[in-house]
Amino acid sequence: MKFLFAVITPLIFAMTLCPEFLSAQEKASDSAQSGEPKLKPVEVDYSTLGGLQYSIDGRLLERYEDFENLVFPLRDFESERLLKRSETSNINSKIFGWVGFAGFATGVVGLLTSPSNQQSPFWVSAIGGGVLIDIGGLFQSEAQTTKFNCVKRYNRFARGEEQVLPQEPADEKSLLNFGSVNQGKGPKKENPKTK
Repeated sequence: MKFLFAVITPLIFAMTLCPEFLSAQEKASDSAQSGEPKLKPVEVDYSTLGGLQYSIDGRLLERYEDFENLVFPLRDFESERLLKRSETSNINSKIFGWVGFAGFATGVVGLLTSPSNQQSPFWVSAIGGGVLIDIGGLFQSEAQTTKFNCVKRYNRFARGEEQVLPQEPADEKSLLNFGSVNQGKGPKKENPKTK
């Protein structure tokens, strides 16, 4: 059981951390557009090993810069928020994954090379590394989910089904606009005698 855990966990970590190594082809063709650019929907493909893959006109969108070039010109707060959250979750997943892998590898090497009466710290290191790898996987799942939601929102813009949300308010007081509506008065009541 321990051997199975020791073999499968790094493989799962490698597949979630580096999906670009699993893609079979990499296309980098940039087409120059003249006039007013028209939004094209992003195609979403799912593969078993590679996970979700995004493309426009056959060109794979793999880096966050590719998504930023699509989303930022829209000036939509929600799309930008989703993409930034996805990027930070992706960075967190890599940090937790690498630290967890280092701890796991240290623990396994220590368990294999030390006498049985000195293995306690290495068990803690190996188990802690495995937990950190799992936490990194959770961050990677969040990164993929928020990126998918960002692509769904962009596709609604491309099809004309969505409008740009306003920018986030600078403070909460700007949301409380008491003086402008009815100036504190209730709705006008009709006088029944005038009918």
